[in-house]
Amino acid sequence: MDREQTSSSDSNITPLRDQIFTHKIEQRFLCWYRSFFSIFEIERSGTLQWSFGALLLTYVISFAFYAESHYTTVEAYLNNAYLCWPYFQNCGEYFFLSNLPYGHTQPLLYVFFLGIMGVITYLMWRKDWVLAHMLLSVLFIWKFVLTFFLTASFGGNYDYFDLIFSIILLALPYKIFFLRLGFVFLYFLAATIKLDEGWVLGTYFSSLQTGLPIFPDIATPFITNFVIFMQIIGTWFLLSSNKLLQRGAVVYFLTFHLYSGLIVHYRYLLSTIPLLMILFGPAFRPSPVPRDRRSIVAWFFFLLLLCWQLFPYTIEGDHRMTQEGNRIGLFMFEANHQCLSQAQVHYKNGSIADLRRETVSSRSRCDLYKSWFRINQLCKRNDQIESVAWQFDHSINGGPFYRIVDINNACEIQYQPFSHNEWIKLPKDTPEIIAYPVKNLYF
Repeated sequence: MDREQTSSSDSNITPLRDQIFTHKIEQRFLCWYRSFFSIFEIERSGTLQWSFGALLLTYVISFAFYAESHYTTVEAYLNNAYLCWPYFQNCGEYFFLSNLPYGHTQPLLYVFFLGIMGVITYLMWRKDWVLAHMLLSVLFIWKFVLTFFLTASFGGNYDYFDLIFSIILLALPYKIFFLRLGFVFLYFLAATIKLDEGWVLGTYFSSLQTGLPIFPDIATPFITNFVIFMQIIGTWFLLSSNKLLQRGAVVYFLTFHLYSGLIVHYRYLLSTIPLLMILFGPAFRPSPVPRDRRSIVAWFFFLLLLCWQLFPYTIEGDHRMTQEGNRIGLFMFEANHQCLSQAQVHYKNGSIADLRRETVSSRSRCDLYKSWFRINQLCKRNDQIESVAWQFDHSINGGPFYRIVDINNACEIQYQPFSHNEWIKLPKDTPEIIAYPVKNLYF
């Protein structure tokens, strides 16, 4: 009888020991996670907690758009209605979602993500920032992979803002300081694409029928140059300990964003105005500059951002005209684009089909790489195609249409993502002037 009791007692103790051991592992992991990602900073700062909520809102809006799109579905791949990044040209082979009416996997996935967002909101209310951080990281990973690997059809400047701010908030130490610096630095980087005649002379807007909204044409160069000045110099006033300069900068950038809504519409404002007011609003207090070992990874991240922004300038030629390196770095409004892509598809049976794509607005770039990608995929998928003759004409800021591509068979050429493609003509190749543009209708 004693042996039976002892055996029964041991059997009860063993699961208890396992539970205690498992609990200790979980606690150690959570402690490590909290320390490694500096989550204690979020726990102690109302500014970071509000920033967390503002970023969550951007994911709500972004994922609502993704759920309705067809750019990353199996059907898009089968119909050649997708676009991969130049450095990952076989992205379509990894598509696994289907949207209505062909399937339900994409809506189901984003309903699942919406559920995660609801749980995050509840965890924020409960002040459980470790679990909230983990779940927001899941959303970040999906958006990052989707934006930079699964499609080149997404990814405006506002998406870059959201992802960069997310990296700082989720992964870097000294979160308040580097979120503020990130906001300022991104506007400083955005100024690099404006240092050309399109903004200095104002021809970006004067070559539009609408011009610069509200303001007369004569004022355009003064306004565009003032924007450049504020993005290079004035944006740093947001970090100033001088209350007059700091508040003045906040008022300017708030006004700038509200006005820019006439051009960029609602989505861009959602990524900027909430964080502008949270990070630099009435509760702003200057933060000391981090200089210890923990901050090294954050400073290195900002160095990578600078390299990322300047990369297109390392490619031979004018990247605004050739569009090589396009979408790497902040790229919106670097020039007023007008273009025309024409292709003649020659089939082995002697028939010919015409493909034509032209610009719609100054930002609808009729992307040279996008045109090549569609033609390239067409050549690969249809063995009845003998050749594709292709011409691409491009105008920037109201200048002449230059024929920068004129080749007999586009099926034979490849696109190099990180260097100049010799089949794209540069000024030294004296490309033919085809025509002169009329003014674009709008932005």
